[in-house]
Amino acid sequence: MDDLVSAIVRSARNVIPDVAERLRAGVRLPSVNPAAAQDGEAGGEGAFQQYFAGELERVGCRVRVWEPDADALRERYPDLQHVIPAEGFAGRPNVVGWAPAEDAADLPQSHLLLNSHADTVGPGDPGSWPAPPFAGALRDGKIVGLGAADAKGCLFTFLGALMTLRAAGIRLRRRVQVQSVVGEESGGAGTLECLREGYTATAAMVGEPTSMCLCLGTRGSVDLLIRVTGRKAHPGEGWRGVNAIGLAWRYVEALERLRDELDRTNMHPLWALLPQGHVWNLMALNSGPTGRAVPDRCDLHYSVGLIGTESGSDVERRVEAALAAVTAADPWLVAHPPEVRWTTRDRWPAVTDPGHPAAVAMVAAGRALGEHGAAPRGFSAVADTRHLVRLGGIPTLTFGPGDIHHCHGPEEGLAVDELRRAVTWTALFLARYCGTR
Repeated sequence: MDDLVSAIVRSARNVIPDVAERLRAGVRLPSVNPAAAQDGEAGGEGAFQQYFAGELERVGCRVRVWEPDADALRERYPDLQHVIPAEGFAGRPNVVGWAPAEDAADLPQSHLLLNSHADTVGPGDPGSWPAPPFAGALRDGKIVGLGAADAKGCLFTFLGALMTLRAAGIRLRRRVQVQSVVGEESGGAGTLECLREGYTATAAMVGEPTSMCLCLGTRGSVDLLIRVTGRKAHPGEGWRGVNAIGLAWRYVEALERLRDELDRTNMHPLWALLPQGHVWNLMALNSGPTGRAVPDRCDLHYSVGLIGTESGSDVERRVEAALAAVTAADPWLVAHPPEVRWTTRDRWPAVTDPGHPAAVAMVAAGRALGEHGAAPRGFSAVADTRHLVRLGGIPTLTFGPGDIHHCHGPEEGLAVDELRRAVTWTALFLARYCGTR
C-alpha cells in the first residue's frame, strides 16, 4: 500500500466516529420533501440545509446558500414544469460549498462536482419504525432513520472525505464543489437550479445508496397508462359481458414478454450484472366500483424502464406495437381499442464512458482499497445523474453507501463501517482525480 493510500486509510479511520455523529445529528433534522409530507406534517429541507452548510464551512469550504428561482427554472426548462413546485422554494435552499484547493479561482466551473440530495420521502406510519424515524439512533453499529442512507449518508460521505484529507494534511490541486440539493425526490429541481446557475465541471459524482458499487449508468423510466373497455353484465350471466380485467391482463402479459425479449436482445453491459436489466413494473390495476357486475373498465399503470442509451421514443414504439398485436387478435378489442397515454417522459437513462478519467480514477481507488464494487455496473434507479449528463453534459459517476432496497421505509439505515469505507474510497478518489499538493 503506497504512502497516499496508507495516510488516507489511517485518517479516515480516525475521523469516522465524528462523521457518524454528525450524520446522526443530520438525521434528527427532518427534511421531508413537501410533495411527500403527510397531512399536518411540516415539509422542507431548510433546517438540515443550514446545518450542512455549517458543516461545510467547518472544514474550510466557501459556501453559498440560496433558494432556487422557480420562475427562472420554468423558463429555462419548459419541458420539466411538473418537477418545479407551484409554490416555489421558500425555506428550501440549495447549498454549494467549494473545498480548499490550489486552484481557487472564483469561477462557476470546478474540476469535480459532488452532488447529493437533502430531501427525503415521508416516514409513513412512525409506529412501523423500530426506532423513531428521525431519532438517528445507533443500533448494532448502524445509524437507523429516514435519510440515513438516502441520501444524507452520501452527503456525509462527501463531508467525511474532505475531513479525511484535511486531517491527513492533504490539499487538493483542483477545485471540488459539493452540492446539497433540494427536490430530488420530486424530480430534481435543486440540481436543475445548479445547472441553471452555471455550475459545471469536467466530471461529477452523484451520491445515491448503490451498496458501495461504482455505477456508470442510471435507469430511466416512462409511465404508461392504458384504459381497457369491456361490457358490463350480471355476474350470474357473465357470458353476456366482456370482462375488462381479463382483457387488460392480456396487455400485461404482452408487456412482460417484450421486457424479457429486450433483456435477451438489447441488454447493456453495465446492467448485465444485475438480476434484471429492463425493470418494468405494473404499478396499478383498477376496475373501479363494479356494483357486483362484470367490470366494463380497467385502468393499468405501467412503469417502463429504460437502460443504457435507449431512447424513450424507440421503446415506446416497441411497446405500442406489442399492444397493437394484442388488440388485433381480438374482435372486441378491434372494435373497442384501448386508450394509451404516456406520461413523465423526463426520466431518462444516463451512461458515462468507463474510459473517462474520473471513472478510471474511481476504479483504481477502489481496487487499491480492495473494494469489490470497483467493477462498474448500472444503477437500477432514477437519479439526478440524468440531469447532469443529459442537460449539463457532465460525465457522472453514481456511488454511495447503503442499500437502496432498504430505503424509504422502516429498514433504512447505514452501517458505520460502510460509511467508513465510502469515506475512504471517496477521499482517495478525490486525491487521485484532483491531484494533491
